[in-house]
Amino acid sequence: MNNAANAAVDERKQLIEKVRAHLKRHYPSDLLNAYVDSQERQKMKEKLKKDFPHLNDDELEYSMREIVGFGVIEEIMEQYKDVTDISFNGTHLDVITNTGKIRYGKIDEEYIVKIIKKFGNACKKEFTPNSPIIDATYGNLRLNAVHKNIAQYGTTMALRIVRPRLALTKDNFAAFAPEYVYAIFEAIIASKSNVIISGETGTGKTELQKLFISMIDYKDHIIMIEDTPESHVKTLFPDKDIKSWITNASTGIEDLVKAGLRNNPVWIIPAEVRSKEAYEMIQAALSGHRLIAGIHTPGPRFIVSRLINMMKMGYVIDDESMKEDLHSYLDFGVHLEKITGEDGKVIRYLKEIVEFLPDGEVLTVFRCDLTNDGFKYHDGGRISSNFVKRMMEKLVPIELQEKLAERLTMHEVNA
Repeated sequence: MNNAANAAVDERKQLIEKVRAHLKRHYPSDLLNAYVDSQERQKMKEKLKKDFPHLNDDELEYSMREIVGFGVIEEIMEQYKDVTDISFNGTHLDVITNTGKIRYGKIDEEYIVKIIKKFGNACKKEFTPNSPIIDATYGNLRLNAVHKNIAQYGTTMALRIVRPRLALTKDNFAAFAPEYVYAIFEAIIASKSNVIISGETGTGKTELQKLFISMIDYKDHIIMIEDTPESHVKTLFPDKDIKSWITNASTGIEDLVKAGLRNNPVWIIPAEVRSKEAYEMIQAALSGHRLIAGIHTPGPRFIVSRLINMMKMGYVIDDESMKEDLHSYLDFGVHLEKITGEDGKVIRYLKEIVEFLPDGEVLTVFRCDLTNDGFKYHDGGRISSNFVKRMMEKLVPIELQEKLAERLTMHEVNA
């Protein structure tokens, strides 16, 4: 960095310290409120503009970001409109967008720690050697940070930016899977079939859940259960009948699934199932409620065994008996994957749809393989006679049933 650049940095630091001291002296309580309230922040900006009339718009905005905002985080969000994640590895800041990963540059660890603590203050959480890990959500930002006392090369931070939008819609579905698969999904929801969505982190499980929710009728009451407010389903679907619940330190997914049963829902939708709560979720299915749940597995054929292993984290169960129940009450498994192209763009795609049958068989409804020549879609998908019967019983539109009949072969299930 040359002398002129150093001088500019020093000048900005002096400006921030001068403005911060002024605000602390004249508006101490307003300053505290501005950390956690966007309306108070706007009022603070007006006061700052009045008290420092010589500041131009850029200097004013920079001062607000650094003093009552999240500094470089807000700068990145303004610069990269499609940013999804911001990561600090102890020395460098990286930005992940829908089009790739960018090395933002070397950032002073002390500066990042200030942002983390500011975030913690807004959420009433500590970040100290005695509380070295912080998980917090503020607005549309979800933060995890690890203190330098247990991070070998310095404090680390992972920040997820979640916006209330539908990333997967009918209009862009063809980039995710063949268009006829959309009809399969419509039929799955219209027939009130249970579906488990599998895939690693970042494959788009939540986005597919939101697409499924978009297909649910208003008359069907929905319970949405999340660890963090990531789906924004109440904002996205104001006309649907949705209760949106968030877990906390004392109330987990298991508790909320139990509570959900007392709210007369048609659909119970845990964003992600990771542990013993799988047992209560399946009990909900056994009592006639419908499920759309996310899970981490390497493929859809691992869903049943993965759920059984999770249940055993908190319950004594008979493996074979539970396996029979899962094959009888879970209807479909949907597996998602992602790849990063040479240009750094992340491509999320539908890998496979399977149908679980009561006799333990698993039908392939749809499969996509990634080859050297690109995506290869396999013909010969099958659905069971059980599902065909369910579509008729649930009055799935005839034209939708016909679309599936054109692409899929019916597999007869013995009564």
